[in-house]
Amino acid sequence: MALHEAVNSRWLGWAFFKRELSNRFSGTLLGASWAFVQPLALLAVYGFVFETVFRVKLPPALDVPYLLFVALGLWPWLAFSEGVSRGMAAVVANAALVKKVRFPAAWLVLAAVSGSFVLNVLGYALVMLALALLGHAVHWQGLLVVLAGLLGLWLLATGVALALAALFVFVRDVEYVVSHGLSLLFYLSPVLFSVAMVPAMIADWMWINPVTGLLEGIRAAWLSGNMAPSAAMWQSMGVGVAVLLVGWWMFKRLVPHFEEEL
Repeated sequence: MALHEAVNSRWLGWAFFKRELSNRFSGTLLGASWAFVQPLALLAVYGFVFETVFRVKLPPALDVPYLLFVALGLWPWLAFSEGVSRGMAAVVANAALVKKVRFPAAWLVLAAVSGSFVLNVLGYALVMLALALLGHAVHWQGLLVVLAGLLGLWLLATGVALALAALFVFVRDVEYVVSHGLSLLFYLSPVLFSVAMVPAMIADWMWINPVTGLLEGIRAAWLSGNMAPSAAMWQSMGVGVAVLLVGWWMFKRLVPHFEEEL
């Protein structure tokens, strides 16, 4: 999909986006509430395991409850991982439509990733409001940096999803590789811990992961009120742009062959 095609067919992207949101929880009793129930349950489990059972202690510089610490990074991670997973499957899931109608198929991926981010960011906003009402201090002046970090995660997730969605059409094993890869990446990213909590030698390697700079930047903005992205956050956002361009290029190269494979 060339840039001018994307602009001319933006109404199609909006239609796919609305369909993505409406179809996510259709037929369920709780509807869109599931987008908030599952992460809240996950947060409660992590809080019990690491706070009550293992009694994890944060560094003195991070003088905040562990549950608050995890909450600040969990929802951005869920938006990223869910965006990658759903974006990867978007073309194959709509195989009948792709084979019958000629349209820019990349909109399917963009709609799936964006839908995941919207739902998880809404859940994130509700959690932050609840934490504020419970008396957990966060610095709202860092909100612009938080939004910048979420944008960086969206760029990264969209680029990865475009590349994987194209590959998934030809190699169905991609689904299993991505599932296990995201599980591994979860524990290699600072969701349940801070980079400051790991040995320096390991921490240096962790910064290679662009998700690390974005999650650490988002958490620091909430806890310290940073009003400008850190250097690591800027670098991660740059990587996100590069990954998006590469993913877009791969998708464009492979999309002409989708019909014969689907």
